[in-house]
Amino acid sequence: MIKKGELEDALIGLLNSQTFNSGDFQIIDVRKYLAQKYSNLGFTSIQYALDKLEKAGIVEKQKRGRSLFYINTMDKKRLSFVFDTIEIFLGDVLNDGMFRKHSFSYEIRNDHAWSISFMPFRITADTGITFTELKYKAFDFSNSKDLKVTLLEDTPLEKRVLMRFPIPLLPGERRKMRIEYYVPETKQNFAIWSATNMTRLDFTISGNNPINLIASLTSSSRNETQDLTNRLAESESPKWKYIHSISLRDVEAFSVLQLKWTLDKSVV
Repeated sequence: MIKKGELEDALIGLLNSQTFNSGDFQIIDVRKYLAQKYSNLGFTSIQYALDKLEKAGIVEKQKRGRSLFYINTMDKKRLSFVFDTIEIFLGDVLNDGMFRKHSFSYEIRNDHAWSISFMPFRITADTGITFTELKYKAFDFSNSKDLKVTLLEDTPLEKRVLMRFPIPLLPGERRKMRIEYYVPETKQNFAIWSATNMTRLDFTISGNNPINLIASLTSSSRNETQDLTNRLAESESPKWKYIHSISLRDVEAFSVLQLKWTLDKSVV
């Protein structure tokens, strides 16, 4: 007996899996993949579930002659964005040098001819953590609403989620959003990979204990690593005694900004 909503969740997981990578498909394709788990699954049940996903904007229905096809709107080719700017913040909320609080503020742009309703996101951890412990939240500043989050992959060291915008991102539209979660950086090492060319990338790490911080940027096209430690700015605020920040302009796609730190025990 399939529970209410179980088949829809299974379909969403299938559409985002590595094994089912087709942009368009038929009911028979779905049944072939799900038959092992749901041996008595019929075509009518699958079509009913797909109709629900169509209303949610997850799939699109298309008639080709007498055949009915579905288009996966969550296909990777249809979910790519241009990340014009990104502001990253790490906060040492427990004053232990683990910088658990992570905040990513994006300005994204849809450069496709179709609307986009979903955004994927991947979280990695140095030590095992549950999704509940992450306290994961995502906000869409265009309407001050939280994004609905579907957990696609849940292992102790890695989570993959799919976020649904309250209002689809139209072709050519820009939008600001933020993602927040808590995970300890036990290896005292953080890296951000730029998926697209970015106009600006700002990074800030804040705490109340001094740290020794080094920063580097690896270029994808030149295959070289540049030491950016001397470009780190230092400041303080009423909340944080030690704030380290860096701002980069015109970051090329597939570049990697890496930060490493150790606690500075020389300062009492």
